Amino acid sequence: MKYSLLLLSLTTGLLFNSVALADQTVSFPEDHPIIDLSFPDDWEIKPKEGVIYAHPKDDAGLFFSLTHLESTDPTEAAAQAKEDIEALFKNVKYKEPETAEAGEVNIMLINAKGTDEDGPANINLCLIGRKDKEALLALKCISSQEAFEKHGDLGTKIINSITAHKATPEAQTFSYPSAEKPDYAIDFPADWVMKANDEGVYVESPDKLVAANVIMVPKAELATAEEALKKSVGERFKEILWNEGNDPEVNKDEALGLTATFHNAVASDGDGTEKYSVNLVSYDRKSGNKSLILLVQNPQRAIETHAEALTSILKSIKVR
Repeated sequence: MKYSLLLLSLTTGLLFNSVALADQTVSFPEDHPIIDLSFPDDWEIKPKEGVIYAHPKDDAGLFFSLTHLESTDPTEAAAQAKEDIEALFKNVKYKEPETAEAGEVNIMLINAKGTDEDGPANINLCLIGRKDKEALLALKCISSQEAFEKHGDLGTKIINSITAHKATPEAQTFSYPSAEKPDYAIDFPADWVMKANDEGVYVESPDKLVAANVIMVPKAELATAEEALKKSVGERFKEILWNEGNDPEVNKDEALGLTATFHNAVASDGDGTEKYSVNLVSYDRKSGNKSLILLVQNPQRAIETHAEALTSILKSIKVR
């Protein structure tokens, strides 16, 4: 039976585990994805009016743009792409186009050089199509010679990362003690990283902004575990305020024999620093030998992109 979670705040908190930097994958177009490709984790990615722009955070001398083309004919699309390039650059000289296949994806790569008010520029244009889709995309890379020499290997890696987008399952589920007869179950988005551990499971959003720990504890140790987690999280910040200074919210469902306790906090390293949200929710059944704690942490800005996912997680929680 699903238990009501309407009282739980959706502004959740700080990453527990430090993890190695990884690529960030983009699906495009956003509404009906055709391809996936990956950019380095430390690059800026900015969607704007149906176009995705990406560049190194510390270097505007190189940037990528990814857009949907009106024409589905490769010859017409290539001609239009060249016209767009020649509207921005002078003395454009093209190399012979190269073609490649990556599974269901066809790629035509057009390399060129030109000049603008900033000097010589390297131009790399990929026309991207899928065998099962009547659509063409254009991935354009513009770079100064200096940026090209500095980031050229990354540019090749980005182009080589292009793959056909595959639909993913709607969710992945943590169940305890088993999927067949769970006392507790929580659904997480299919593209979030989910790693089982001795306590339960650790889950992280693809952009690493949201982290969740599901922790199974002996019933007799629930209160001690809650306080230990609050202390551990609090030690990471200079300032943290739980429940706005009040007691936690407690909900009891006599029919289910279930008690849910909500601890919500706002934390930071002082005035002018980024604020984080932490939500710690515990579920204690009358029957069974374990209680469940869900700890969710993230910078508050994460709510801009993860509100829907967080709502889905909370609504998915089931307690038998």
